[in-house]
Amino acid sequence: MTRRTAWGTYTRITTALRQRITDGTYAPGTRLPSEAALCAEFGVARNTVRRALSALRDEGLITARTGVGRFVQDGATQPHTRSENIAANLRHQVETGRFQPGDALPSEAQLSRRYGVSRTTARAALLALEAAGLVTCVHGKGRFVNQDVPR
Repeated sequence: MTRRTAWGTYTRITTALRQRITDGTYAPGTRLPSEAALCAEFGVARNTVRRALSALRDEGLITARTGVGRFVQDGATQPHTRSENIAANLRHQVETGRFQPGDALPSEAQLSRRYGVSRTTARAALLALEAAGLVTCVHGKGRFVNQDVPR
């Protein structure tokens, strides 16, 4: 049995879609074409398209709304690095009350395992939250949500 597509075909699709996002073909807030339309355009199976879309989602370029479609993220608010993505996720959890004032945040090691990143990347995310005044580091104890976090 021969393969219909070469290994790495999804990266070609990812690159093409990324280019369309960065050059403005797909503006922020724009809904991307359906999986079926992308399959027809690139001549690949749905799983190949899904893998490309998943890569764009992991980069923070698009979001998915169940039952609605995939949309281009607003470039002004989108995190650009993995540490920014982790910091944005933790900030959201603090602002929505998942972490209450005085609660300990996950350690660098825990974040590193959870997000599959190095401890340096996890540390950068936590330092960004400290710089924003959301958390305080207590040497030897961890990082804690500040009492006066704006909600």
